[in-house]
Amino acid sequence: MATLTHLGQYWSASRGEIRLFGGSGLEVSGGTQTLSDAWDLTDCLPLPGHRRSYRRAAPEESWEAARWTFSGLPTPVVELVEWLESRRLRVGEWAGDFSPGENGAEPLDLGALAPLPAAGSDHLVAPVIPLRAQAFGVTYINSALERETEGSRADYSFVYRAVKERGQRPELFLKGTSPEHFVGPGGRMGLRTDLTNSEDLQGDACQRETVSAGIEPELAAVVHSDGEIWGYTLANDVSGNRIENETLLYLYQAKHFTGSLVLGPLILLSDNQSNPNLEIRTRILGPAGEELFERDSNTSNINAPIGDLVAWAASHIRLKPAEVFSTGTDVVPDGPVKVLSEGMTVEISCAEIGVLSHGAGPVETDSELNLDYARLQFEGDTA
Repeated sequence: MATLTHLGQYWSASRGEIRLFGGSGLEVSGGTQTLSDAWDLTDCLPLPGHRRSYRRAAPEESWEAARWTFSGLPTPVVELVEWLESRRLRVGEWAGDFSPGENGAEPLDLGALAPLPAAGSDHLVAPVIPLRAQAFGVTYINSALERETEGSRADYSFVYRAVKERGQRPELFLKGTSPEHFVGPGGRMGLRTDLTNSEDLQGDACQRETVSAGIEPELAAVVHSDGEIWGYTLANDVSGNRIENETLLYLYQAKHFTGSLVLGPLILLSDNQSNPNLEIRTRILGPAGEELFERDSNTSNINAPIGDLVAWAASHIRLKPAEVFSTGTDVVPDGPVKVLSEGMTVEISCAEIGVLSHGAGPVETDSELNLDYARLQFEGDTA
């Protein structure tokens, strides 16, 4: 039995950095999760500490000059995977042999972490902030049917059948390459503030609407650089469906923007390369906490083994350590929650992973949608 069953990351206000933790004994109740045994692993592992080293090497450099380099440096979970791969180890192998108490890990009270992100309080962040995240689409029959209804095109059923019936090419798109694209527990998904077009494909005039964004709650796989899955977390593949429905040429804009992928709250350590068959519940709450939407789904309905989907992604691009792949959604809200408004809350829960709760906010020029942890660490006292 593995000593560690889950991994995650949290912001330490006193240390001014994102830190790595692991634990076991997950219990989910009342919209939150606890680990009966949780440990801060940051200082008991010989991780590279890229951000610490860079900060010490350039103490006089301004944030404006350092931001692109510093923001791109890996955070603890990515560093852990890089370190393990350098030793030709797998995350599962390491976790099964690692005893936190015997290795000097510091006990951590997960329940004491603040529910909402703030620079001055310890709180959960995305359990992995990957160097790159990609996403598969149309992996559930419900998604194919709903998208065709929205767009009146056969593209979606074509892709679904290609994977399901012939084991051929899935839909795959880029979700994130920078920390600003990723949102953790308690953060805010991005709502696009641009407008749809004034004419449709037939040249008829149509009313312009704010694009905003809708939710796509789903399972995400975390992989080694050779494509082997080592863990799973919850995800919201945030999508500007209003512009995707105008034309598929807008797909990239509909999928890739600030706050476009929410991840959390924990990574379930698993080497299941096919499908962990997890029950996922999704709720959308209004500003007063009233329930506007609820639906259950099960990942067993994905149309191909998840490892096979990842292999397609790896066939023509070199994967990165701890790369993330979201695996498609079976939940397509309609009515007043088809696109979200500021003040709404999304809650995605799974007994094996925890509860991922987050809000929504507008993506605006020169403003931070969520905390910029790289800036906070760079400008803070990290000695």
